[in-house]
Amino acid sequence: TPAEKAAYARRMDALRRQHDAEVRQRQDAAAGSAAVRWAAAAPADVHPYLAAKGVRAHGVRIEAGHTMLVPIRDVEGKLCNLQGIAPDGTKRFMPGARVKGCYHAIGKPSGRLVICEGYATGATIHEDTGHAVAVAFNAGNLLAVAKALRAKFPSITLVLAADDDWK
Repeated sequence: TPAEKAAYARRMDALRRQHDAEVRQRQDAAAGSAAVRWAAAAPADVHPYLAAKGVRAHGVRIEAGHTMLVPIRDVEGKLCNLQGIAPDGTKRFMPGARVKGCYHAIGKPSGRLVICEGYATGATIHEDTGHAVAVAFNAGNLLAVAKALRAKFPSITLVLAADDDWK
């Protein structure tokens, strides 16, 4: 009946709001943990991952003497998450932390901003071209980062540099 449909829609809306609030709460707690880890880590100049990829350190830190931390921030600059990269190249995000629409910035935007998938790709692009880079961390986040940066920089040229790894 129309009354049952309306009641069902209200219930689903309430469940959606509750779920969204729980997700935000987990993301806020994870962001707090990320801030503590980031503050305790040391600035990085060298790391086996950087050496293997042939790139320099751009705003990364070292945790516990071995894990490279890449900060993941929203467009306001708030630290939302960390990507930990082990010496063997294994990558992990903090569980429950936000990634969508967040990125790691390399360089200062001036006319052109390149959005790419991974840290090493972003570092290479910046080092080879001098362009500012936003590392989106995965293909599924490219569009969300592009939309967030378009809102922040409405007149800048955005370039998407997706990995060609379809095979």
